[in-house]
Amino acid sequence: MELGNILGKTYSDYKKNFRAILLLTLILVGIPLVFTNLVLYGFAMNDPVFYQAFVNEEVDSINPTFAIVIALISLITLVLYFIYEGGLIRDSIGGKFNFHKTTNAGKKYFWKFVWFGMVTIFFLMLLFLAFIIPGIIFSIYWALGIYVYFDSNKNVRESLRTSFKMVRGNWWRMVGYSLVLFLILGVIGAVMGLIAVPTELAVRASESPSLGLLFGSYILKDLVNFVYTLVSVPFMVLFYKNIYLELRGKGKKKKSSKKK
Repeated sequence: MELGNILGKTYSDYKKNFRAILLLTLILVGIPLVFTNLVLYGFAMNDPVFYQAFVNEEVDSINPTFAIVIALISLITLVLYFIYEGGLIRDSIGGKFNFHKTTNAGKKYFWKFVWFGMVTIFFLMLLFLAFIIPGIIFSIYWALGIYVYFDSNKNVRESLRTSFKMVRGNWWRMVGYSLVLFLILGVIGAVMGLIAVPTELAVRASESPSLGLLFGSYILKDLVNFVYTLVSVPFMVLFYKNIYLELRGKGKKKKSSKKK
């Protein structure tokens, strides 16, 4: 399990599936972001009170009706994102993404994805509350659990246990590989974040920024977030998928050699 091979295979998978990844990210992430901004823009145009509350981040001053609409839009956006990431994880194991197939996989595995996340976060919270270091240690041991969960008939606990066994003996390597991945993605995110700095500074410098400037700033930040999601999420999913498949293959070889 060499880092160069994992990164090379991940890049190859990403490049091969780029069209499907672009479409999935655009429909399930990009369009919801644009729609949210359009709704907020409409509220701000028609209600000066909402605009001032929005600019000053005074949540308590927002009209309850507006607050409910925003909450519903946020919920829908979150559901679409779970479908997006869950579908990517499920279909990454097969090595090929397709908009309809991957979206359907995300829908089919939606509740499994949510349940796995809730259980894993609960266990990690207990570990972090007890001692911080065990929480960090087990977050690495369980990094492949979601792939096991989607790739087998095992429940969450069994999937986490299998991930533990797969990573055991490769823990430090997993830490190193994860740090390299996060460093690469962190640098990309920092560079891309600079694009939105001028408009953010302009908004902060103005006591009462114009509606166009304010939402221009939000749209630019959403564009940066969209492009970063397009790069980071699928690449990360494919990166850990390739580690999972390699360790799964080694596990199968060990079992077959024992039988002989």
